[in-house]
Amino acid sequence: MISHAQAADRLAPVTILVPSHAAGLDVTRCLGRTLNGGAGSVGVRAFTLKDLATELIADDVAVNGRRPLLPILRLGAVSRVLLEEPGLFKDVADQPSTALAIARTAELLDAVPDPADPELPELMQEVLRLHSASKEALGREWYTDHEAFTLASTKLATATVTQRLGTIIGFMLGTESRPAEAIFRASLEAAGMQHLAAAGSAKNGVRLLTASDADDEARAVVRLVVERLATGTPGHRIGIFYSAAQPYAALLGQRLSQAGVTFVGPSAHRLMDSPLARGLLQLLKLDPQDLDTRTILNIHAEGAFSWHEQKLPSSAACERFYANPPAEEDYAGADTSAQADYFEKFRIFQSFKEALAARISLVQAAASWNDASSSLISLLEDFMGPKGAGERPEKTAARNALLEAASDLRHLDLVGPSPSPALLQSAVKDGIASKGRWTGKSGTGVVVGSFADAVARDLDVVFLMGVAEGLAPARTRENPLLPDSARAVLAIGLPTVEERAEANKKQFFAALATGSERFITRPRGDLRGSGSYEVSRWISRKPEPQDQLRSFAHGIENGAPASDALPPTAQEWRLRRILTAEEGAAVLKEDEALQRALAATRDRRDGVFSRFNGNLGAYAGIIVGPEKPLSPTRLEEWVTSPFSYFMKHVLKVSILEDVALEVQISPQQRGILVHRVLEDYVRSITKDGLPPSVDRLMEFADAAFEDVANPAWLSHVWERNQAMLRQDLKRVLADDEDMSAEGWKYLAEEASFGPEDTDTHPPVELTLDDGTTVRFRGKVDRIDQQSNGSVRVIDYKTGKADKYKPLRDHPTAEGTRYQLPVYGLFARTLADSSSDVAAEYWFISKAGAFAKIGYTVTDEVVEQLRTDVGLIISALRNGIFPPRPESDRYVNFTTMMGAQELGQQWLKLQNAPELQPYAQLLKAEK
Repeated sequence: MISHAQAADRLAPVTILVPSHAAGLDVTRCLGRTLNGGAGSVGVRAFTLKDLATELIADDVAVNGRRPLLPILRLGAVSRVLLEEPGLFKDVADQPSTALAIARTAELLDAVPDPADPELPELMQEVLRLHSASKEALGREWYTDHEAFTLASTKLATATVTQRLGTIIGFMLGTESRPAEAIFRASLEAAGMQHLAAAGSAKNGVRLLTASDADDEARAVVRLVVERLATGTPGHRIGIFYSAAQPYAALLGQRLSQAGVTFVGPSAHRLMDSPLARGLLQLLKLDPQDLDTRTILNIHAEGAFSWHEQKLPSSAACERFYANPPAEEDYAGADTSAQADYFEKFRIFQSFKEALAARISLVQAAASWNDASSSLISLLEDFMGPKGAGERPEKTAARNALLEAASDLRHLDLVGPSPSPALLQSAVKDGIASKGRWTGKSGTGVVVGSFADAVARDLDVVFLMGVAEGLAPARTRENPLLPDSARAVLAIGLPTVEERAEANKKQFFAALATGSERFITRPRGDLRGSGSYEVSRWISRKPEPQDQLRSFAHGIENGAPASDALPPTAQEWRLRRILTAEEGAAVLKEDEALQRALAATRDRRDGVFSRFNGNLGAYAGIIVGPEKPLSPTRLEEWVTSPFSYFMKHVLKVSILEDVALEVQISPQQRGILVHRVLEDYVRSITKDGLPPSVDRLMEFADAAFEDVANPAWLSHVWERNQAMLRQDLKRVLADDEDMSAEGWKYLAEEASFGPEDTDTHPPVELTLDDGTTVRFRGKVDRIDQQSNGSVRVIDYKTGKADKYKPLRDHPTAEGTRYQLPVYGLFARTLADSSSDVAAEYWFISKAGAFAKIGYTVTDEVVEQLRTDVGLIISALRNGIFPPRPESDRYVNFTTMMGAQELGQQWLKLQNAPELQPYAQLLKAEK
């Protein structure tokens, strides 16, 4: 066609209309290689319909000084009209999604004449009213695509334009979805446009493959691509096109990257998916007067923050600050560099939150969109700026796109309503969603995209993926604001659901016409949705048995992950080598990471007590410092779960408990509260010399209730809890009065022993049977003394007494409880050698039936303590930390790792020879 048009004049103009910019590049490159004996083409230009319309009207006085309408401006105009005259939408006018839905529908309504047909439904009439009002609000400064196409259509009637365009060829044009485009195309046809179109067939010359799921489908396609590359097919001559971006875009991006194959196409990750974009949108939802620290921590954990004033502490450190913030009085005790550094990092985190709250407040209080835009840009630059020269390119690109979206907001001052936090969030979210991202440069790698991107492409090998029911065709839904019934009444050429479905079918077969070697692939199942897929209704033939590809897992289980095909990734090469070599995994003995993983799997499966199961004998003697005092509860924690002990006290890993998510006071918080009240009350008697008083006890209780109250707690539940706590405290006081009648009095409250630098009492020492000494630290809730000199140490418990009852028969409950004997050992240092010393748990709640469990601390008790503690200390010194599971009734390391799996692992491990010396402790019930 082009040769014929330029037969008489090699410089004769030829205009080619193509469905996409990429198709235009392919057409011009192909013509450059083939026209005039390969000498190139002259006078041939390729346009999309929109690009041609834009060029034709560029010098028209009708658009002189006007600019193309930005989507954000139409959204702003619709939002303004909704707020001023909501009409039928009055109940949802303030919802950003309402304005967004109407604005998107309005793009299709520009062709509707004014006034509209009165036969339209009331809702449609209202949508058209809002559309007309928003167009009027936009004024004459902007022009829509409809105006551009309409004006370009009139231009085609002039001889000057038709002469400039010359021969017009429509190459693989699809069905236009907007009336103005259809009108423009009809005008081009009237001006003599010739059509060149093709439709492929799935019957002949096309290989139809099926895979177990989309992931295996992507693996198979990438493997075939690598094979084609290996045989000499250039990457830019291969195309992979999918029916749905989810999940294929991400899967292809991952598999192609693993195979080291350069590719070009839409990015698998949208701007909306980037940590910076997610973080920005979350910040805009915050109340600066009551900043949600949890949101800040989530954003920080994704690496989105970079403060221009100071370097932020790590996200893990900030989580610790949130869970356990240091009190003001702790600062005075910061006498070491480590403590000073800790408090300095806490101060930086607090300063960051204050500065961030002030900046968010500035953004939300902006009086104009220009101010909002400037404040948002400042927020991005000062709090989410680059961390250094080594920043990843994709993160820099995401930030630049966000800055562009923030800059676009200033246009809303021309047409939009005044900014508000809700409108700001909506406008930023819509701006982010409109920013497309691209991977690679055209002509440099394998082409990736949707079926639409495959039409009119110059390629040798083409893969069409996801050709299954539910994906191709995908379900096409009606627009509730512009249903098919209304489209028929409007009679402006808007396609119906059926017409759009038919257009998608034609598009698929147009894509199938691309390439000389074509593959159609589909998944047999959907692992994400646990369903199955049938081949698309567009494909009449059925796949042959040999075209049903084995799954990747099947290949691993049966000797080779890729059959006889070429493994495209390093992972598959390694698997192939392992599965085909006689020595198996040992063939990769130089791969230390793999060998460690295999050893860990083997030892845990076979119940071998190795370093992968908590055997740290290689570090024996350095895990527990001989001079560092231990608390008795730490010994109990080792018995409960040596692995948990290792995580918490050796590796210093803690589980963040978010109290803000609770709806009532937790058992731990209840215990802390009651301890505080009783401590304050006993101190008022022992230190201040005040007499016993139930009124003063209630005053301390009310003050504590006010301090610990959490706004997230259910008010009626909290009121009931307070009433119950008051009753429990009064009962404790009544019991104390009974004890007073027997000659008992308060001697001390919260008496601590251990760290010499902060406490009045030194650590308690116990010489073990091997001659070594263990030092203890702790804090006794209360010490009482009887008139005869006897001393009693008391530890309050606010829960049930059931699990402590074994102490009545054994001083350490068969090696699981150590508080009472250690506290008794401490009390012995306070009493005369001739006086009795007792240690007791007092259960000070109705749940614990106000029981008292304890005993006199005799020499026999101390000997039992010496024996049991010696066993645990031996385990700690020898690096014994097997993964004995904890209870799965609360959040702990066992539940986080999987209680069932860890339980099965422990069943295999508990009889290991190395653990037998400690069997009586590790098998004891706690």
